[in-house]
Amino acid sequence: MIPYLDLQAQYRSIKDEIDSAVLRVLDSTQYILGEEVAAFEREFAGYCQASQAIGVNSGTSALHLALLAAGIGPGDEVITVPFTFVATVSAICYTGATPVFVDIEPDYFTMDPSKVEAAITPKTKAIMPVHLYGQPADMDPIAEIARRRGLIVIEDAAQAHGSEYHGRRCGSIAEIAGFSFYPGKNLGAYGEGGAVTTTRSPPGCGRCATMPRRSATTTTRSASTTAWTPSRAPSWA
Repeated sequence: MIPYLDLQAQYRSIKDEIDSAVLRVLDSTQYILGEEVAAFEREFAGYCQASQAIGVNSGTSALHLALLAAGIGPGDEVITVPFTFVATVSAICYTGATPVFVDIEPDYFTMDPSKVEAAITPKTKAIMPVHLYGQPADMDPIAEIARRRGLIVIEDAAQAHGSEYHGRRCGSIAEIAGFSFYPGKNLGAYGEGGAVTTTRSPPGCGRCATMPRRSATTTTRSASTTAWTPSRAPSWA
């Protein structure tokens, strides 16, 4: 039988590098956050062509944090697709917002931009396209609709590490994105993990960065009060 995913073979191919990194953390005794996490955040942000990356515990939390940072909450609607992992919709529901589904393109299985406009209502606050199987959604027309209608775009990039759209890396096409490092993903961790990337420069993205760092002393509800709310249409280059 051919295994669905051979994590042992993957580990053996980079065993020395992984063992060295793990031992480095053990030697430092910095088991929570620390310089290794900060270094990864800097390197991953650079890899994604983003201004900042914020490490979190899972892809679900990354999407949840991205939504909170965008000011999404009860009574809002977020346009996304039904052809995705349940975490996309769960993250929207965690904020108290309502997911609104539009169909996918038949060739790439990602959001069909021609369906988005009809799904927008006065309650719509964001569009969350899902990059799937390493294939980016058709972002330019989605971004154009968002610009014109004053909406924020949040990339679900859980399966798009390193993917490019017209020369731009997923994770930097919209102003904010969520990644997963589940072991079976394109870039998998040894355990659960995730990250939020943003193209915003401080102080805007700095507010997003403080949210997971404060989670030990604040509830999700109170942490969400630090979120930035778009006062203009998103600005993509």
